[in-house]
Amino acid sequence: MAALLQVSVRTVHRRLRHFPMIRQNHFAIISDVDLDDLVRDVVAGNDQIGPESVRTSLRTRGFRVQRRRVRESMLRTNPGAAAVRALLRRPERRVYQVQGPNSLWHIDGNHKLIRWRIVIHGGIDGFSRLIVFLRASNNNRSSTVLESFVAAIVRHGVPSRIRTDRGGENADICMFMNVFRGARRGSAIQGRSVHNQRIERLWGDMWRGISNVYHRLFYFLESEGVIDVDNEQHLWALHYIYLPRLNRDLADFTNQWNHHGLRTERHRSPMQLFVRGCLHQQGLQSTAMQSVFASPDARLPPPDDPLHPPPAAAGPQPTAAAGPQTPAAAAAVGGLLLDWPERVAVPHDEYTIDDAVMGQIRAQLALEVSME
Repeated sequence: MAALLQVSVRTVHRRLRHFPMIRQNHFAIISDVDLDDLVRDVVAGNDQIGPESVRTSLRTRGFRVQRRRVRESMLRTNPGAAAVRALLRRPERRVYQVQGPNSLWHIDGNHKLIRWRIVIHGGIDGFSRLIVFLRASNNNRSSTVLESFVAAIVRHGVPSRIRTDRGGENADICMFMNVFRGARRGSAIQGRSVHNQRIERLWGDMWRGISNVYHRLFYFLESEGVIDVDNEQHLWALHYIYLPRLNRDLADFTNQWNHHGLRTERHRSPMQLFVRGCLHQQGLQSTAMQSVFASPDARLPPPDDPLHPPPAAAGPQPTAAAGPQTPAAAAAVGGLLLDWPERVAVPHDEYTIDDAVMGQIRAQLALEVSME
């Protein structure tokens, strides 16, 4: 903290004492029996969740417990699951380097629950491993992904680049990045999903933390004859009941992930790495930091930017001569010229039904059912 703020260590300690902000190193006074009950409640039958995730969940609930006690509690409550986790082979880590926060976001969709028409879209910052958005929905439209992406950039700023696959659900965010950051600088990097390293690793952690529970639950409901995947009414009821619960669990998982310590980063959390990286690069002329620290005037495009010409001056404007115009002539008159380097496939129009029309449809359906 002293290095980031460019002050002495004594100044930091003096300010902490002045604003009573000194963190107490006292751990929660809790018995082993009560701790075991809390661990069972956090694990909730998920044998693949690890002790570090459980410890972070306990801390979010207000219980600061030693790492050693959490491991011992998990051994007491379910020793078989601990043995299985110890025997799992972890994939070899790859070397990953990126300049700083918001330099590159990895975005992808998870289709583990696609059998029940549930898709989880997520994005993660490559530098800090901070989850910027994670949400489940009943469709795979590009507008759904764009909605989550816009909510993420409002909270964390606009990234310099994004990495996605070539799926159609990423068309809107790729177009946004090409227009906002520029199309000839690799603002939207597209490639195979298996090489999207950060998000693919996140899917593995999310499967162990959440997805496997719902996967087994939905298959159990099918085996018991409760739901039929070919029945539209059953799927609608499944989405109505479980989508809010799944998104609630995803929000808890995101909070737990963003505040858990990373072993390879000296047990700093992704949130700490993100804030620390932003403070380190505060004085740099970095594209990734423009939307985080720049003032509104500094975010305006330069006057010689061909894609964002300055506003026209007041007064009479010269009129164009009659007849066809070339692109150069149109740009000279003041028209906006976009030299788009890519071919864009325009999708079909997507219509939404408002509440009034939906009420008429339901009344008509009820009338037809009563007539039958």
